Amino acid sequence: MLMSKRMCYNDFMSKILIIGNILKDIYIKLDERDGDFEVDEKDVSWLNLAFNGGEHHFFKRSSIYGGAAVSLGVLSKLGIQAKILGSQTEFKGGELLRADAPDDYRYILCYKEEITYFVPSERKPTDWSTPSDTPEWVFLDRSANVTAKLVEEVANFLKFAKGTKLAVHLSAVRTPEEQRLVNLADIVFREEEPSREAKFYAQKVSEPAKAGQIICYLTDNLIQFGEVEERWSRPRTDMMTHLTVYSTIASTILGVISAGGTAQDAVLWAKANAEQATLEGSLGGTKLEELAQIERDKRANLRLIAESLMSFGEGVLALDESPKSIERKFAQYNLKNSWEMRRDYRFLFCSTPNLDQYISGVILADETTKQKVNAGADFVQYLTSRKIVPGVKVDQGLTKLPHSDEDYTLGLDGLDQRLREYYRHGLRFAKWRARFEIGQDKPGIIAIDRNCEALAAFAKECQLAGLVPMIEAEVVRDGEHKIEECLGVTHKILGKLFEEMEKRKVDLSGCVLKTNMITSGKEAEFGATPDEVGMATAAILQNVVPRNIGGVLLLSGGQTTEEALRNLKAVIERGPFSWPVSFAFARAFQDPVIKIWQGQKEQSKLAQEAFVRRLESAHEIEKRLQVAVMKFA
Repeated sequence: MLMSKRMCYNDFMSKILIIGNILKDIYIKLDERDGDFEVDEKDVSWLNLAFNGGEHHFFKRSSIYGGAAVSLGVLSKLGIQAKILGSQTEFKGGELLRADAPDDYRYILCYKEEITYFVPSERKPTDWSTPSDTPEWVFLDRSANVTAKLVEEVANFLKFAKGTKLAVHLSAVRTPEEQRLVNLADIVFREEEPSREAKFYAQKVSEPAKAGQIICYLTDNLIQFGEVEERWSRPRTDMMTHLTVYSTIASTILGVISAGGTAQDAVLWAKANAEQATLEGSLGGTKLEELAQIERDKRANLRLIAESLMSFGEGVLALDESPKSIERKFAQYNLKNSWEMRRDYRFLFCSTPNLDQYISGVILADETTKQKVNAGADFVQYLTSRKIVPGVKVDQGLTKLPHSDEDYTLGLDGLDQRLREYYRHGLRFAKWRARFEIGQDKPGIIAIDRNCEALAAFAKECQLAGLVPMIEAEVVRDGEHKIEECLGVTHKILGKLFEEMEKRKVDLSGCVLKTNMITSGKEAEFGATPDEVGMATAAILQNVVPRNIGGVLLLSGGQTTEEALRNLKAVIERGPFSWPVSFAFARAFQDPVIKIWQGQKEQSKLAQEAFVRRLESAHEIEKRLQVAVMKFA
């Protein structure tokens, strides 16, 4: 199981006393004959209980022990000595053996992807009896029926059993008794979002929360145990309900902690068990450690991927325009903005001979990740075969803040699922862009806060999915502002950004910042000189950007190729920096190529040669400046 410095459950056997009720969960998956269901005006299907007196068939019927039996099974599979208070139930040979009848039955009706519970209106009380020996942990399972009597007896027991710790798992805290129990606990499992204020029962309780208490928040896609968090997901294939999954998560975490494991180990094991366990049972320690190690290895690769992206003499090429954005470019050359034309345009760049000598990574649009290249492989496979790291733009464009003309970036909804799918597909980094304008009262505090919070949330989700986040915070050059205004605004934005990154504990060594140079606006009366741009940009980077970030990309941001290279040279001359510094070009390299190509296959070779000449030119500048790394994106 856990190797080297980690504990082994065979060496650390813990005693856990579970308080809860054993339930019998009966799963019935109905067939989907439309005639047996009525559809209301909201297009919701309802079971027609008459169904003409005929038979109703079901595809699957599972009858399993639920409630406290789930926790007993999970802990036993981990090698933990555990038993349920007042029950003869035991776990032997991989099976749950029970001599008496369950406390209650729950019928779980499954229709398509919907689940309905039929539960007793009155729950059986959970009885207390003083245990014959003193356990290391008392675990109040979510199936327990918490009464004032039960709480009082648990509290009295803990007064005398000084070495015993308490863990509490409640679906909600509604009564003073439940609140008192929570305050006594060393670990509390709560089924709610961590950011939400705890809405306890209004009545005051005598005891304050126990010192050193750790709260574990559980939702249908999040596990946050203290400062450690993980995203988890499982397709509903076996119809396991959240009732069973949450119990599996809580008991896995308690099992690992009780055996001396770290919080990170506990959450990784719980994530693996939540995603892999079935109605037939949870996973054992050996398998969970194997899955947890895969996750650790995936996270450890973040720094290596970031280093690869920031390799000397190579760049990151952006081919991530949305169909709407690329339409303007195509219209200049009378090109049809079709799925096929966009694929051919992007393949023109990706298939350039010796591209891997100049380009370390390519940012793709979502549609491109699914397209095939001429050889039959998709773009992701093709780039990987050329030793170029494939990435993807994952934000979903800009929208206006309420009651404002300022922008914020969309795309957080469902992001965790999309990132995991991208990782499975072979992508290894992702980009998110936030855009800021300088003007009267712009950017405002709300725009800065909203966008920086989104960038940090994106970065955290990326790393949880095993992808390197490329965070792009760009102050655009539009306007008449002076270089001093750009300096102040950029300082404020990056300061807020890294504050939010620290809050979410983003690993900066596996992260790349993409940001603007400090320049005056395009329409400024007096444009800033390269010396001024270099001095201001270097000052921002050295004073605001943390020393341990994986690398920094400087955007050209509407500058011409010549302007951007002159300004970059001025920045680099004011080094050294604690990380590789690069620059980001897009249209300056792509527009001359598309002008030669114009959608004609016979022009591809000439267009690619023009592209290579520009890459070679930039590479020579990099060598001459002795820049640690250069990026084109």
